[in-house]
Amino acid sequence: MTASLFTRASLITALIAAASPFAAAADVCKTDNPNITPINAVQGSSFNSPMVDTRVTVRGIVTASWQAEKKLGGFFIESAPDDADDNDKTSEGLFVQADNHISNVSPKDTIVLSGVIQEINDVTTLTEVNELTTCGSLDALPAATQFTLPAADKSDFERVEGMRVTLSSSNNEPLTVSGNYNYSRYGFVDVSAGRLWTPSQVVNPGDEARELSAKNELNRIQMDDNSNQKEPRPLPFDSLFSGPQKSLRTGSEIEPLVGVVSQFNNRYRFQPLDTPQLKGPGKPIVSDTPEKAGGTLRVASFNVLNFFNGNGQGQGFPTPRGADTPEEMKRQQTKIVSAINALNADVIGIMEVENDGFGKHSAIRQLVDALNESGSVTYYISEPQAQRIGGDQITVGLIYNKDTVSASSHALINTSGAFAWGSRPPLAQTLKDKNTGEEFTVIVNHFKSKGSCPEDNESPNSNQNDGQACWNDLRVKSAEQLTEWIAEEAFPNAVLLGDFNAYYKEDPIRYFSENGFHNPSKATDYSYVYDSQAGALDHIFVADTLKDNVSGVYHLPFNADEPWIYDYRNADFYEPTPYRSSDHDPLVLDLRFSASGM
Repeated sequence: MTASLFTRASLITALIAAASPFAAAADVCKTDNPNITPINAVQGSSFNSPMVDTRVTVRGIVTASWQAEKKLGGFFIESAPDDADDNDKTSEGLFVQADNHISNVSPKDTIVLSGVIQEINDVTTLTEVNELTTCGSLDALPAATQFTLPAADKSDFERVEGMRVTLSSSNNEPLTVSGNYNYSRYGFVDVSAGRLWTPSQVVNPGDEARELSAKNELNRIQMDDNSNQKEPRPLPFDSLFSGPQKSLRTGSEIEPLVGVVSQFNNRYRFQPLDTPQLKGPGKPIVSDTPEKAGGTLRVASFNVLNFFNGNGQGQGFPTPRGADTPEEMKRQQTKIVSAINALNADVIGIMEVENDGFGKHSAIRQLVDALNESGSVTYYISEPQAQRIGGDQITVGLIYNKDTVSASSHALINTSGAFAWGSRPPLAQTLKDKNTGEEFTVIVNHFKSKGSCPEDNESPNSNQNDGQACWNDLRVKSAEQLTEWIAEEAFPNAVLLGDFNAYYKEDPIRYFSENGFHNPSKATDYSYVYDSQAGALDHIFVADTLKDNVSGVYHLPFNADEPWIYDYRNADFYEPTPYRSSDHDPLVLDLRFSASGM
């Protein structure tokens, strides 16, 4: 093996000498060259090289090269098999920061080069290269090292840093695109073995959530587009596009592939050498909204992502939270209308609509007018005896199909206690199912978000590091006050819905389940993807008395899995479809009252 690595040395050296300022004596390529420092010694057995700021001469096989403009600005080398040690804690790979004058180096070349070792963005890198000799070229690269997710320990990533690996899964879960937030901005997606779940979605807050959070960190790697380019266009990884929008959705399952493990700012990266391929039929499969069975009543919840309409007369842009221009607002409205029409719901609770009242120029009035103009259904707005609902910039709303349900009185709101600040005031409307005459009350909610933590670390609303983030205490008090209000008002057949800003296993959600309300969803139903982890912030509950009337609950994958660039803000990627109409998925609940369909 050793002899085959260094054939044609004198010829290649002469060519390099003619093409660049780098030249070396013939004995540089000898296998017993005493000046060579093994790559494994450069890498060491810890997370940083023990030779930072040291000039070294190394030998290796070029495994991958991304030296072109806007690429990675260098290439990777790996120890020949005879140069490797038997210590599984040391890597045999190294990144070389290249200038244009050594761009003639190609994969399968065996080279000897000198430079200074640095840790750049956590990648062990050979810099300031001033000597380089090519010592031959292989017919084929050595076999890639097997690397599986999840890793047992962070050191598992470090021991293959800079090495060519075959990335696969070891837990009977397919490799899965778990996050795409940075995809259109920086050209990478997070990949894991199976979908990553927000810990407090699937396990209890506290020790269990902390343990799963640590496991999630060992079950993710950033699959990069091999570029330093910001906002890459066209979007990379088009071989993974799927769904109605032909986009790179989270949840997409991919085949094992070969690439190089790198690192960037405390996160490990995978630089693919193969073209990523969808696994099997190309999951995720995005189904249409389930058919509504005859005799059922459909209630929906939808966070519309800050729908603001300026002054309602084409001016007032940019708006405080939503569209920057009238054109953006029209695109946003079109997507929301398309999504709501797809729900085929009789009652729809809305979150994050502009809190500017109910007049003809208000945001909710404009949205409902557009809905009524777009289809055969006529929706009414449920209005309280108030000009606005609370004092926040955004509010909740409720609309209903006048042909299937009716309201005999105005809506009620609660603006006291936990709803005076933080959690938005809930809106309750008692309705009657025209098919059966059965009364029910829909209460629309939007609890305090997890961000903007209190400055006082001793506050019960500060982050307790139990997986529930900030303001959990306020959200629990909101849940308590909400159930008390429902009891005081004697709302019949209560249905709670909205953005509760709490995941499935968190305290506020558990409080409802323990105090008279049934959650028909499962822990693996999700409406939101944050930090590459899926979970449900949006929920629908029914009073325990309605438990047997639930005929189905559906979380519709319109938005959370889609890259954000497909929303209304980017005209180049915009489509007038329900997909990426918001950052939250809508969900629908089908109810069948006792006399329905009889």
